[in-house]
Amino acid sequence: MILDPRALNGETAPAPGVIDSAFGLLEILRALGRARLTDLTEESGLPRTTVSRLLGQLAAVDAVDRIGAHYRLGPGLLALGHNVTPMERLRPIAQRPMLQLATATPVHVGLFVNTSCVPMYLDVLHGRDRLPFRPEPGEPVPTRSAAAQALRSDSGFAIDDSGVIDGVSCAAKSIRLPGGEMAAVGIIVPASRLPRELLGALRGTAERITTLVAVHGPGN
Repeated sequence: MILDPRALNGETAPAPGVIDSAFGLLEILRALGRARLTDLTEESGLPRTTVSRLLGQLAAVDAVDRIGAHYRLGPGLLALGHNVTPMERLRPIAQRPMLQLATATPVHVGLFVNTSCVPMYLDVLHGRDRLPFRPEPGEPVPTRSAAAQALRSDSGFAIDDSGVIDGVSCAAKSIRLPGGEMAAVGIIVPASRLPRELLGALRGTAERITTLVAVHGPGN
């Protein structure tokens, strides 16, 4: 449970306001990764009804995602943390090309962005073949994954054949945003080696997203 330092000294801590309580829940989710309503109630020390209400409000602005009985940080926080308008617009702009790629192939399609700490999933479209894990928006990207490599490499392209997770391969192509920011679109498959025939579709998707960003981005 998170305690106010004044309570440890025998002082009476004031009741937290709505903003303090909401940020407290976000901080708990950041530390735990994902949590149930019961977990958040216990950790925050807030009434269960208050926690439930705040989670509903945070979910409404994409600050929190609900997956089954669990909650986690939502993709809306990425745009706020980045404080860059192109990042806010990227997700809806990229959805159609990503959907076309996911429909035409069995791959899982991810949209990735840099943050001040680590690259993260901005959006995920799950493919037909099951992965040994389930990536979700708001989750960090492994530092040695193709997406992380593409975001920091000069070529803006990377392939990982089971280098990070055994039996899972991926590739990613960077997308340049207005203002010099970078994002990336990637594909993930449950295979020891990525089928190279998928790379053309990945590059085409990245090019379409880049074109759409140039046309529909801020100021256009």
